[in-house]
Amino acid sequence: MSYTDIKHKIDLLKEQIEQHGKLTPEQLNKINYKFRLEWNYNSNSMEGNTLTIEETRSVMVGNIVVDKKPYKDVAEMKGHDDVVTDILKIGKGELRLSETRIRKIHEDIIYEEDETKREQVGKWKKTNNYIYNYKGERYDFIDYEEVPEKMHDLLNRTNAAIDAIHHKKKNAPHPLDVAFNFHLEYVNIHPFYDGNGRTARILSNLILISLGYPPFWITVKERDVYYNYLADIQNHWGSPDLLKEFLAEQILHSQELILHVIEGKDIEDEDDLDKEIDLWKRQFVKKDSLEIKSNSIITELYKSSFRPLFIAFLEKASRFDDQFNSKRVINDVEARKSQSIESNNVQHFDDVIEAESNYLKISKEDINIYEIESVGTINSLRIYLYYNGFKNDGINTFSARAELYIGFDEYKYFVSNNGQRLQEKSSITKLYSEELTQDEINSIVKDTVSKLFEEIKSSIK
Repeated sequence: MSYTDIKHKIDLLKEQIEQHGKLTPEQLNKINYKFRLEWNYNSNSMEGNTLTIEETRSVMVGNIVVDKKPYKDVAEMKGHDDVVTDILKIGKGELRLSETRIRKIHEDIIYEEDETKREQVGKWKKTNNYIYNYKGERYDFIDYEEVPEKMHDLLNRTNAAIDAIHHKKKNAPHPLDVAFNFHLEYVNIHPFYDGNGRTARILSNLILISLGYPPFWITVKERDVYYNYLADIQNHWGSPDLLKEFLAEQILHSQELILHVIEGKDIEDEDDLDKEIDLWKRQFVKKDSLEIKSNSIITELYKSSFRPLFIAFLEKASRFDDQFNSKRVINDVEARKSQSIESNNVQHFDDVIEAESNYLKISKEDINIYEIESVGTINSLRIYLYYNGFKNDGINTFSARAELYIGFDEYKYFVSNNGQRLQEKSSITKLYSEELTQDEINSIVKDTVSKLFEEIKSSIK
């Protein structure tokens, strides 16, 4: 159907709904609750909010049950629901758009803990903003210095169009055109530093509701279509009618929900579980796959992470060398063809890793011809530091020790410094795709040497 045909169908359904007369309080509550839930959930999730559909429900009823979710997500959902609730209560014709009203809506739906960002809430942007679309193309929104004039002009034209509709002027535009044209221009101006998508949808729905039409929302499955239409309009002078057709179809869906309630039908979506799963997945950092344990991965991690860790540990612990009569450093590689070697550095580790790295580069034919063998599956690396004969406490010639143990699981490795080889006792656990950061290395070394220092101090009589 063309945009014109969809508008005609919407107007026919509007008349059909109105012919049923005034909705009962029960019907109105059911419709408004559904509109609130879908509008709150879908509009906020488009902007990265992690609350599930059930958590959105709990925020709406005031019995907030949200487990381990950012307070920002809860606060913004609550503020958004308050705004939506007020909009759904307005009567037909009760609308005058103003800069003050728009800024107040922005203040209500945006929560910032950072003081610098908090100062920007409810104020026109002070820097320029842009996006990269689905084709990787950059699109720059209106320059921040032009925002006051552009918004003033947009509001004047929109209010004039609304007045023309109320006064039933001959050339009055269709209400959907007013709402959708406002939506497109507002998104292009992007007047705030953040929250422009949510405010655009709120204000467009505010216009629709005041003119006697139900609100729209964009579901998880539909949002790529919405963003792609916007991108084509912004970057390639695409036809606005394609986006208007898409948004008009969402209004048709809202009208069908109203009719279903009037007819006593169930309006709960079958895909509520899909929504729950989609939002639940958003809390995780997306990974296409997990790296599985292999000697190839371990040898690379040794070079980038484990060797620097061992070297830093030995260097820091060397502060105690002059306090003891002797020091032993043992390199232990748990693999089929390796064993513990006393080297006073990491030479044995270097030799094993180099040998395995070379083995991995040899072709299968050469391996068979020369009967070259792998070191075997590497299950752990352990560096063991043993001090013997404390020199400065008379006959109390005690010993002290420390170790770092790195164990390799199927999908992750773990570092322990407390003499335990159990993962739950570890200092840190990471996936094979993640190297140790310098901060993590510094923290592990500091903790390990601090424990050694405490052992030495406690042994002095």
